[in-house]
Amino acid sequence: METAKGLNLKHFLLDIEGTTAPISFVHEVLFPYAKKRLDSFLKTYSWPEDLFSLIEQEFTKDKKGKDVKFSDLFPASVSLTKENVSSYFSYLISVDRKFGPLKEIQGKIWKEGYESSEIQSTIYPDVVDFLKQAKEKGILCHVYSSGSVEAQILIYRYSNFGDLTGYFSSYFDTSVGGKREVGSYQNILQTLGASAEEVSFFTDIVEEAEAANSAGIRSFILDRPGNLPQRQHSFSVMQKLEITSL
Repeated sequence: METAKGLNLKHFLLDIEGTTAPISFVHEVLFPYAKKRLDSFLKTYSWPEDLFSLIEQEFTKDKKGKDVKFSDLFPASVSLTKENVSSYFSYLISVDRKFGPLKEIQGKIWKEGYESSEIQSTIYPDVVDFLKQAKEKGILCHVYSSGSVEAQILIYRYSNFGDLTGYFSSYFDTSVGGKREVGSYQNILQTLGASAEEVSFFTDIVEEAEAANSAGIRSFILDRPGNLPQRQHSFSVMQKLEITSL
């Protein structure tokens, strides 16, 4: 990683999918695992009323939309119930909706999978060296992902390199805001009590880098095998996470 001399870096903010873990792990392992178990999990789940209310609000928005796939699954006469919510969640997964209540339920299902050893997360080998070097240099590492905080912790606790949670100081999900919104990164800076110049952000998505950059945070784009092609940009590109000089 190229860094300017004299920068007072104190924090690294790391995306997960396509940055520290392969996109294939999320889409080919985690999503199918949760989708397959949604129905059985939700049949015995004790719903907090405020959580179900949020799902009903999202469902109502979709009913007003024009997505044919949604309309085929849920005709106008059909209302959301605790009996058919698993079908609605399956729909949200299929359209890759970043929806908090869904992320929360997925996290609980994944927790069962990790604890039973049915799931083990895949972390890139260079990530471990990066985390160790950051710790040696006194730089705190933090996670910012669209997945719930619980899901983020599980990925690093049950990894192919063992428990890596000791390398992270905090975790942020979309409760601080969307990853393509400038305000989200301003909220993170406020929570960390850090100035923008003290933070570097690592992601595989240009729009996320632009949002962080607009908040004054220096950003890097990861170009790993399997990552989605990005439009032209001026950010530094990395094939792996690496600290060369600070």
